[in-house]
Amino acid sequence: MRRLSELLALVWALGAIVTERAAFGQEPPPANPDTPPAPPPSPEVPEKKDAPAPLAKPPAAEEEKPALSPTPRAQIPPALPPKGYIPGSRRSIGLGLSPFAPSGPTLPGGATIPFSVPAEESSEFTFKFSGFMSAALRLSMDERERATPRQFETTLLAPPQTPDLYGAVRGTNAPQGSWVELRFDYGNAYVKAVVKLSTWKPSAGETWRETTSQNFLNEAFLLFTAPVTSDLTLNWTVGAFRNAYGSLGQYGAGQYNAAIVGSPFGVGETLSAKYKLSSSLSLIAEHGLMGRFGKVPLGGGPNVYDHDANPSRPSALVHHAHVGLGIEGDVPFVLGLHYLYNFAQDERDQVDDPKTPFLDEGLRPDPKMTVLGADLRMINNHLGNFAVAASYADASYAHLLTGMNYYGADTGELLTKRLLGQQGGGTGKLLIAGFEYNFSWAKFLWHPTAFWGEGPDLITSVFANVGTVIESRDPSFDGRTLYKLGAEATYRFFSWLAISGRYDYVSPNSKDREESFHVLSPKLVFRSNWNSHEHVTLSYTRWFYGAHSHGEAPNDFTREELDNQMLALTFGMWW
Repeated sequence: MRRLSELLALVWALGAIVTERAAFGQEPPPANPDTPPAPPPSPEVPEKKDAPAPLAKPPAAEEEKPALSPTPRAQIPPALPPKGYIPGSRRSIGLGLSPFAPSGPTLPGGATIPFSVPAEESSEFTFKFSGFMSAALRLSMDERERATPRQFETTLLAPPQTPDLYGAVRGTNAPQGSWVELRFDYGNAYVKAVVKLSTWKPSAGETWRETTSQNFLNEAFLLFTAPVTSDLTLNWTVGAFRNAYGSLGQYGAGQYNAAIVGSPFGVGETLSAKYKLSSSLSLIAEHGLMGRFGKVPLGGGPNVYDHDANPSRPSALVHHAHVGLGIEGDVPFVLGLHYLYNFAQDERDQVDDPKTPFLDEGLRPDPKMTVLGADLRMINNHLGNFAVAASYADASYAHLLTGMNYYGADTGELLTKRLLGQQGGGTGKLLIAGFEYNFSWAKFLWHPTAFWGEGPDLITSVFANVGTVIESRDPSFDGRTLYKLGAEATYRFFSWLAISGRYDYVSPNSKDREESFHVLSPKLVFRSNWNSHEHVTLSYTRWFYGAHSHGEAPNDFTREELDNQMLALTFGMWW
C-alpha cells in the first residue's frame, strides 16, 4: 500500500508539472467567529496559484435548505467548510435526495457537482435561475448479414438498439443519455417558490414515439423553512415534485440510475424535521403524502411507447414515512429507515385492456405495494463517497399502480414486465440491494492537507445491484435472481482532459445464464478547467452478448435486433 501511494503521488506530481496548475496548500486558518465569511470566488479560479481557494459560504443542511436560528443572523458564527470543500459540493443531506438536487446523469469519475453554488439566504426576496443541460448523439452499429453491392456492411441506427435503457434492469448508463432542466427560484430564507422545466429528449432530437419526453412544467412547489428552536428546524415542501430514497450516488440515484428504496412523485407534501441531539448528531424524520392524478379519460391512448396513457389505469396515492440519524464531522454519515405505501382506490373507467391477458381491468382490483427499506451513506470526504441500501417490496396487482418509481420503473406496468411477471398482474415480493463507492486518490493521499480539485486526480468507482423475486404468480419470474456489477477509473491529468474506462457485467436472469452480457466503455472527457461546469465526452461502448440476450420493456429487442457497438458524443453544462 505504501509503494502504491508513493507511485500515485509521483504520477500526480508529474501531471502537476506538465499542467503547471497545482494548487495545493496548507489548510486555511479559522475565520473570526464574529465576522461573516467573505463572498467566495469562482470555484474555477482560486485567488492565488500557490494557495487553496479561500473559504466559501457553506451550503445549508438538507441540500440548499438553510438551518436558521431565531437569533439575529449577525450573531450566528459562520461554520467552517470541511477540508477540500469546493463551492457547490454537498456537506449535509437528509434522509432522501432533495428536490434541489440535479436530475441529470452522473459524469465519469463523479465529476458532477450541483449546478449553482449555495448563496447566503436572508429575509429579502430574490430571484435565482439555475439549471442542467446534457444532450447526446448516440449511434449504435452492427453488421448486415447479407449486404447488397449498393449497401454498406456497417449499419448506423439512432435511437440505438441496445439493451441499455435508463434505470432498467439491463441498463448500465455506460453510454450516457440526455437531460435538460431549467430551474427558477423566487423567495427568501423562510419561503421559496421553485419551478422546473425539464425534458430527457431535446425537441430537435425527439422522435414520434417519445412525445412523453417533453415534461414541460415538470415540478412546481413551495418550500417553507421554520426555525422552531435553536436545535429544531422544520422544512415543508408542498406542490408537484418528487423525492428519492435509497439513492447510491452523491447527487443522484447512482451509476445504475435506480433508487433502491423508491421515488414517490406527484402532487402533495413532505414535512421534514431535524433535531440536533448534540453538536455532531442529529435526529431526522420525514413524512409525506403524494398523489398521481394524471387519469387518462376513456378513449384516450394507450400508445405502446407512451406507456402512461392508459384509461384503465386508476389514479394512485403514495404515503411515506422515514426516520434516521445524521452524523456530522470530517467523515459524515446518514442512516435512514424508510416506509412507502403505494395504493389506488378508483372505480372510474373499469374497462378491460386487451394487451393484458392476465388482468381483467373490467373487474379491476385495488392495487397496492408496500416498501420497507434502509440505507447508510458516507458523504464525500477524504475516504470517499459510499452508500449501501436495501428494500423489500410486497406488491398486489402492481401493474395498475402509478406515482412511485421503484428500481427504475416509473409505472407499475414497467415494474410488472421487468421484475414481477404479467401473470397475476404484478403480484409478488421483491428484495433489492445495492452499493456504490467512489474514491478520490488525490484527496486521500494529500489528507490532512486539503485538496481543492485544482490538480490531477485518479478517481475509482465500484458499484453493484442485486435483486431476487422472492415470490411471484408468474412461474417464469418466481425465484429469479438478477445482479449487475461494474467498475470505473477516471484519470484527470490535464485541466482540460480526462480519460475514463468502465466495465460492467449484467446477469438479468438466474434461470437463463445465456441472457447475461458484458459491457466495455472507454471515454475521453474535455473541460475548460479543473472545476469548470461543462463537459464534452466522446465514448465508445461495446456489448458482448450471450446467446439469449435481449432488451426489456418498453424496448423488447430480440437477440437478432440488438446492436453491439455504440459511438456517442455527449455535451452539457450545469450552473
